[in-house]
Amino acid sequence: MPAPLELERLSAAERRQLFHALPKTDLHCHLDGSLRMETVCELAADPEVRRLADRLGYALPEDTSPEAMKGVLTPGVDCASLEDYLRPFDIICGVLQSRSTLARAAYELAMDCAAENVMYLEVRFAPQRHIHDGLSGIEVLQAVDDGLARAERETGGRILSGILVCALRNYAPEIGFLHRKVREAFPYAEPRELGAYCSLDASRLAVEAKRQGIERIVGFDLAGAESGFPPHHHRQAFHHCIDNFLNITVHAGEGYGPESIQEAVTYLNAQRIGHGTRILEGGLGLVRYLRDRRVTVEVCLTSNLQTRAISSLDAHPLRTFLSEEVRAPLCTDNRLVSGVSLTDEYALAWERFRLTPREIRKTVLYGFKAAFAPYARRRQLLLAAKSRLRALGLGGERSRAEEAAYEAWSNGDLVSA
Repeated sequence: MPAPLELERLSAAERRQLFHALPKTDLHCHLDGSLRMETVCELAADPEVRRLADRLGYALPEDTSPEAMKGVLTPGVDCASLEDYLRPFDIICGVLQSRSTLARAAYELAMDCAAENVMYLEVRFAPQRHIHDGLSGIEVLQAVDDGLARAERETGGRILSGILVCALRNYAPEIGFLHRKVREAFPYAEPRELGAYCSLDASRLAVEAKRQGIERIVGFDLAGAESGFPPHHHRQAFHHCIDNFLNITVHAGEGYGPESIQEAVTYLNAQRIGHGTRILEGGLGLVRYLRDRRVTVEVCLTSNLQTRAISSLDAHPLRTFLSEEVRAPLCTDNRLVSGVSLTDEYALAWERFRLTPREIRKTVLYGFKAAFAPYARRRQLLLAAKSRLRALGLGGERSRAEEAAYEAWSNGDLVSA
């Protein structure tokens, strides 16, 4: 067995090499926030893409050079709020209004993740931002599925993936074609009601798409600006998903307090929480409730700083999650908009919280345990990850089952698991 690692004795380059080599999951990764910069620039300059975006009400920048686009699409720590952080998505969604661009974005994202040893990726996005009179909801989801399938084939199954369908908390005509049509259908409804109609429609789309054979759809999410849009407004949508056996994750406790998290787990039956940065405002009771019921918190350190969900990393609850043994895997949130990779997130977590080898191992394995993949596939991925972690000096006893699972993953034999 390899000697236990002493992370403090490694150079910064050696630690980064280790974090890159870790077998990883990314359970909180937005498709529209994770395009390659060069892809956005190329698509935004394409006359056909621009014509379609203009017809659908998206205003793409005139200057599509990488230098200009970087300033617009990667706000960094200069964001004033979550709402400011979300503004680049209007531009990015403007270039993702066709099957080909959606498939390309999904494919490139999965390939980028595979390149840093992400074994399992869950891609989330809101289909209603891409539906219009020339593109149905099923076609939107099929395009993303096609892109992920291509990446799985080309990597020989070294990355496996799922899709999370997002509903949006709020109603706004500028969100897209579908939202404007809902207003036309219900001219006298209140915005809160329209938001609930749209989320119910998204839940029905997710269920129907899975029924039609898009098996990568593994769960349903609630995203968007949090303050003023509590989870209970969307109970009907989530109950429809639960009745049809879709898994549930909910953005909560990022732009609003612990009440949002409590509603997500009690009213919407959330199995996972996105962000959860403000959970400690309510004391340890809610933390322990999540721990005792194995509700996972998807931790996104960099984006939490950028959205002002936390004032500094000192205020982040990750250390509490670790000490209380809450399942809290690291995730990227938005690779482009936040300017991060998953390797970056592990490096940042170590630098600030000095994770021990045991804590790194647990953090990695939490991601595999919380994945919404089917049980047989999740179990094999978990065994393969344990084997790889042991080989990297991060603990664990030798197991034939783990080594066999890692060999199967290396050979692409987990695809049909």
